[in-house]
Amino acid sequence: MQFFRIAPEQYLENYQGLGASYRDGGRWNKPGQPVLYYAKSPATALLEMANYIPSPRLLPANFQLGIYEIPDSVQYYELPEKLLPANWADFPYPLATQTIGGKWLEQCQTLFMLVPSAAVPKGLEKIIIVNPRHEECSKIKLIDSTHDLYNNRIFSGI
Repeated sequence: MQFFRIAPEQYLENYQGLGASYRDGGRWNKPGQPVLYYAKSPATALLEMANYIPSPRLLPANFQLGIYEIPDSVQYYELPEKLLPANWADFPYPLATQTIGGKWLEQCQTLFMLVPSAAVPKGLEKIIIVNPRHEECSKIKLIDSTHDLYNNRIFSGI
């Protein structure tokens, strides 16, 4: 399986999960819980990044799109849609999603959890929450990366 992440070049192969989501919490983790956020497609990774920058032209020059691979044999958990709280896509992040993700992280039963992306309407795309404490985290491999993230035409009217 392939998945994708945008990060500063020096952190592409850092799998500790001690970045901003650890410090501040994220949609699927509480502050102080190590976690890594990836996307199931490069387009979703780019949309997720758009939550943090007002224009692609403002993305720092050292950011890259990392392309990762993990063996298909690795077990994962897909959060059933019926377990999503009604406010799952709200911002600021609801305590309900942080509690769901936090409990999953603490149980440490699977390497990753597949959840809907709040950057895409109705959660039609997926993101991947990785538990860096899981024993299979070492199976994640960066196979490629690129500096070319956004086409110059994107948001050219801004």
